[in-house]
Amino acid sequence: MKLNFNITKILIACDVFKSAQNFHKNRASHGLVFLLSKHKYSFSDGTVLEPDKNEILYLPKNSTYSVSSSDGGCFAINFEFSNDTTFPPFVFKVKNQSILEHFKIARNAWSKKLQGYELKCKAELYNIIYTLQQEYTTTYVSKDKYNLIYPAVEYIHENYTNQLISVEKLSKICKITPEYFRKIFRYFFGTSPINYINNLKIEHAKELLSSGLYSVSEASLASGFSDPSHFSRVFKKATEKSPSQY
Repeated sequence: MKLNFNITKILIACDVFKSAQNFHKNRASHGLVFLLSKHKYSFSDGTVLEPDKNEILYLPKNSTYSVSSSDGGCFAINFEFSNDTTFPPFVFKVKNQSILEHFKIARNAWSKKLQGYELKCKAELYNIIYTLQQEYTTTYVSKDKYNLIYPAVEYIHENYTNQLISVEKLSKICKITPEYFRKIFRYFFGTSPINYINNLKIEHAKELLSSGLYSVSEASLASGFSDPSHFSRVFKKATEKSPSQY
């Protein structure tokens, strides 16, 4: 739920009201499924999931599983994304039932095959993922805790390229101890504040280098790194390439 998805391809957007295949081996793509009835999925690693009506199921690429269901089918979008990260299958109980409309719109666009239909399906899938991420955030992260560190998060995004930002400074902005700030920040973002800042800098540097308008040293300075050698080390650790290779 925290991954910044880059959808590279839609394989199909469809509805399935009677499955022609109850056993699926080495699934060819990732899939999000909106269930219209209770289903049971039994995976080759022993995982068993039983999503109910109006729940969303994620099916991992390369997974092998069997499925059984009661009357009723599902809407599905099968896709590829650029990140190599793999996830186990999971079920998500959505509160916002309007998410079903995104599945239906994608299904209709794919079926009609009008100009731009693949882009339309991607747009609907991004809307679905965005809704899931927002619900995950409000459900699993205390809003009060997030509001507590929000001024520091805003400060990071406004200043990460033009000054050295310390945890001590960020914690003072929030009027809490550095230790408590680190704890809340990691709880929400899944990484330390310094790693988060460095990742922002690296992403910015990648954009500058990709443009072809900046040298390595210029991209380093423009991304908030005062030491080009340090920039090169951090960049290579993050991308497995040196800035010049990138």
